[in-house]
Amino acid sequence: MKNLTSVVLIVLAALFLLPNKSVAQEWDASGEGKVTYPSGRTEPLTFGFSYQKTFGTFVFKAGNAKMRTDEPPPNYILNVIVNDEGLLYIAEFADGFFESFELALGGHKVAIKPRREFDEDEPIKHLVVHIDDMSYLLDTTHPSLKFSFDEDGISEIDGNGLIRDLSSRR
Repeated sequence: MKNLTSVVLIVLAALFLLPNKSVAQEWDASGEGKVTYPSGRTEPLTFGFSYQKTFGTFVFKAGNAKMRTDEPPPNYILNVIVNDEGLLYIAEFADGFFESFELALGGHKVAIKPRREFDEDEPIKHLVVHIDDMSYLLDTTHPSLKFSFDEDGISEIDGNGLIRDLSSRR
């Protein structure tokens, strides 16, 4: 009996000395929306994030891209390009330039839409960025949207190259 107690104590001590690696939690922040082209044509937009266990390993998914990883990345940056005609390009959303998009994912809403007529002298000034209940104006032709993650999915969305729109009353 004394040997059994010793073995149990050794096993318990070894468990306490092993690195405490927390078990990753699976989550899915799927998204649905639409892309609008200059012609007025709209197409459905399916883009989201997930962290799922597949065949004994975890896979982080952003849109159609997949990556095996031990833990979800802390964030994902979506790069936006605004051309001289005030049109948007986001590689994950469409093969070419478009006028606007709306996307609801993981309990959040993101959109970039025209807010006034286009002025060729200021190609970014006609656009407004909506992130949940906040509105932003563009400060650059290359803004980005940063999706931060926690153990439950998307924890926050913010951007670079954005200025808070103080004129909005959302």
